[in-house]
Amino acid sequence: MPIDSTSSYPATPDAVLALLTDEQFLRDRAAALGAQVQEVTVAGTSTTTRLAAPTAGIPPVFARFVGSSVAVVERSDWSPDGAGGHRSELDVRAEVFGRVVQVTGERRLVPDPTGTRSTVTGDATVDAPLIGRQAEGAVRELVAVVLRKEDELLRRRLG
Repeated sequence: MPIDSTSSYPATPDAVLALLTDEQFLRDRAAALGAQVQEVTVAGTSTTTRLAAPTAGIPPVFARFVGSSVAVVERSDWSPDGAGGHRSELDVRAEVFGRVVQVTGERRLVPDPTGTRSTVTGDATVDAPLIGRQAEGAVRELVAVVLRKEDELLRRRLG
C-alpha cells in the first residue's frame, strides 16, 4: 500500500512552507522523533537534513540488521504550484548494510477554505532480495509515524 497522507492547517500555504523550511523547525522535528541531527542546510526553499534516526520500534525481524540507529538524508526543494500552492518531490534515503532504503513521491501544499491542505503521496523501496517487500511495509509505517509527529509540531506552531 503506497504512502498517502492528508492534513489541514489553519494557515496559508506560505506560512506552512515557512515552517517546513525553517532550520529550527527541522531540528525540533528531528528531536520529536528522537533523532540526532548531524546537519541541517536551508537555502531559500531547499532543505537538506542529515540525521541519525533511532530504529526502536521497527519490526524485530529487521532490528538485528540495522542496529540502534540509521543515517538518513532528507531533501526538499519546494517550488510554486500555481494558485498559491507549493510542491516538492520527496527524497528520503538511508543505507543499511549497503542496501538502499528510499522514500520517493511528492508533497503539495494547496490553499483550501480553512487554510492549507497538505498531501503526501509516494512509496518506499528497499533494495534487499527476499525481505524487500516486508521491509518496504515497515518503512511505510515509519513514514506514517514521522508525518504524524510533524503534523503535531506544525499544529502547535501554527496555533
